[in-house]
Amino acid sequence: MFNPHPQVQYLPLDGQAACVVIDDALLAPERLPAFAQAYREDFQAAPPAVFPGLQLRMPEEFTALLHDVFRDHARRALGARRVLRSASRLALLTSPAAALAPTHWIPRRERTFTSEQCIAVAELFLFHDTTLGGTHFFAPRVSAQVLEQLEHDADALSPDAFSQRHAIAADFPHASSAYFAHMRTVPARWNRLLIHDGAAFHAPAIADPSRLATDPRQGRLTLQAVLVCSRNRVAW
Repeated sequence: MFNPHPQVQYLPLDGQAACVVIDDALLAPERLPAFAQAYREDFQAAPPAVFPGLQLRMPEEFTALLHDVFRDHARRALGARRVLRSASRLALLTSPAAALAPTHWIPRRERTFTSEQCIAVAELFLFHDTTLGGTHFFAPRVSAQVLEQLEHDADALSPDAFSQRHAIAADFPHASSAYFAHMRTVPARWNRLLIHDGAAFHAPAIADPSRLATDPRQGRLTLQAVLVCSRNRVAW
């Protein structure tokens, strides 16, 4: 299913491991949107704080196919040793900005709480309309303590309380702010796979939320995966 000879580039992110961009990732990319359409009724609303849209869990056997791609093209760049566990889903981003949970008003990160592990995040764009948006990357402008409080409040407070405390309005992150500096945007492209360190703050690059759709053939359909990995004990 995955192309053994894709086009690969490594885009630097300040203070983080590179973002690995893999074009022509699938040999037959049209199969996944067709699968999503066939199982459209099985998509379920994700918990609002987790993902702003619909999701369909993928089988472990499919997720395991990503391990080879990660090993061949991203493991070294991310300083990982081996995949310990993983999960993937087809995801349709559908939520309008006004309905977003506060956790999506700010860039997100995925992290472990042990220095011996890291998390790799993979996202495969499965839509032809590139204006539906790629991925933004951000760097923090504030201390670790302030970041921890911001993330805690985004998860714990109501939208109104979070907005009042931090002067942040409901919207997808798209530019620099008092808390984050925008580093770069990786544009969307049909059959493009991004793999990056989950510790890098990131957000979907949604310029026009009104164009998001629940139809897998027209909406912002992606394959998303999280791979928990052991870290290399020494640098390559």
